[in-house]
Amino acid sequence: MENRRQPFLQEELKKRIMAGKRGDLLPTAAELAAEYGVNIKTVNKALNQLAASGLLERKRRTGTVILGNWQDVPGKRIVEVVFSGFVDPFLHPFWGELLKGVHEVLADSDYRLILNHIRSNPETHLFDLDRIELSEAAGRITVGPSEKRLLDWIRAAKRPMIAAGDELADPEISSVYFDFSKAITEAVGYLYRKRGCRRIAFLGYVNNLVNPAAQQKLYAYTLAYQKFEQLDMNLVQECWPIPGHGGPATEQLLKKSRPDALIVGSDLLIPEIDAVLRKRKIRIPVVGCDGVVPREPPDDYSTVQAPRRECGRLAAELLLKAVRNPGGKIGRHPLAAVFQPKN
Repeated sequence: MENRRQPFLQEELKKRIMAGKRGDLLPTAAELAAEYGVNIKTVNKALNQLAASGLLERKRRTGTVILGNWQDVPGKRIVEVVFSGFVDPFLHPFWGELLKGVHEVLADSDYRLILNHIRSNPETHLFDLDRIELSEAAGRITVGPSEKRLLDWIRAAKRPMIAAGDELADPEISSVYFDFSKAITEAVGYLYRKRGCRRIAFLGYVNNLVNPAAQQKLYAYTLAYQKFEQLDMNLVQECWPIPGHGGPATEQLLKKSRPDALIVGSDLLIPEIDAVLRKRKIRIPVVGCDGVVPREPPDDYSTVQAPRRECGRLAAELLLKAVRNPGGKIGRHPLAAVFQPKN
């Protein structure tokens, strides 16, 4: 019943906004809920959606402030970032740096950034489109989500869109993405030639059906390793880059093999992986593959650095160019990661 009231409530609130002027305060959520006969959760959802469209600003201790009406604040000065992740976007250890790059470009261009934080099913990593709503933004940048069905749905909104971060399997989706191939190849060569490691293991994406391109790091590792040795499947371990997964995955890897070195798809997992190795009294070189250096890295630690802020800046620049010059194709733009061996 509440879901049916949502469109009606939004229309009523829009009328209030259009009748008001910039700086006016709306009644509190509790007062609006009582007035329209709905619960506070329904009111808050409607207000948040209108705020995402640039019509309102919700301020703690102040209330909900009218920024303007449809004529005053059109979506043409707003860019929506559709983000998926397990923590607050700007606090995310990996994506936060990329988002700062996006924000820098938009701020310099006098565009507002609004965040649309969406979450996937933790087991399937798929999204429920019925639970996602988009704002009236001039363009969109996706950061994190890689499900083709979701991205196609966002593209269908007929606003310029670009994905930033991970490579996507669909070549039709405009993107700025990290290319780890050369850096991981260099990392494998460094471990084999300079460190004398013969059994180099990989822990990361192995079977990502949602976005096969996410296995780019795995492919780079397997091609590089086979230049020196025959591939050993016992040296490859599936692990999604989610806190809490790294430790158990390392235990599984050690049940199958005893590696001389370990390449990890995500640095976010390094602390828990290192804890398992220390507990087992295993001292081997570890290479993290995104550049989020832990506060207390392993003793023998190298990293593959992804240019995160540069990625965010370029994605924002390309999107604004498409917003200002409609009809042009944004295309795909790889940014090479860099291997930084232990000093």
